[in-house]
Amino acid sequence: MRLGIRQHLHGRLRSPWWERSIGALGVLLLADSFLPWYRLSWTVSRYGSGQQTHHVNTATAWHSSSAWSLAVLLGVIAAAGQVTCGVYANRWPTLSVRLRWLLLLTATTGLLVATVSWLAIPSVDAASGYGSVAAEQIAGGVRFGDIVRDHLSARETNVAWGFYLAVFIMMALVLLMLLDVVRRADRHAAAIAG
Repeated sequence: MRLGIRQHLHGRLRSPWWERSIGALGVLLLADSFLPWYRLSWTVSRYGSGQQTHHVNTATAWHSSSAWSLAVLLGVIAAAGQVTCGVYANRWPTLSVRLRWLLLLTATTGLLVATVSWLAIPSVDAASGYGSVAAEQIAGGVRFGDIVRDHLSARETNVAWGFYLAVFIMMALVLLMLLDVVRRADRHAAAIAG
């Protein structure tokens, strides 16, 4: 008898797979924000010997772009809010439905901020080449190869794999949140009709 009660309680406390997936995606997005999102690479040739050395400098979402930092925050807040709504769904059912729509809008906004800020990064200028930097751009404590927050360039070559992984995570997050909202709306409509 006691085992049956535990099974019943365990079944009620367990959230649906998509809610657990939303929580996992929120954690993955936060972890991904510390991976390389932007990189600069350059080659230096020594005068005289011609020996070449290759250098790479990378930056996370937090160090490279304010917009990317905002996008990560919006995605993580939306995922955490969605999981919290699942925990308190029985206490405040009407608040939960409205809040889930707001959280879906928050996650979608995060995805749009990340994508639009990526599109705002200037493209590679083939006429000037990759390796030339004007002397006045290196002044003011910024050295050659430094990544300056919110001054990114060459979208096609410098945006690193961490950004693209984050966009994939955020798209999956938005789709699962939409699935959750639609399923709950269908169940709510069926309960009212039946």
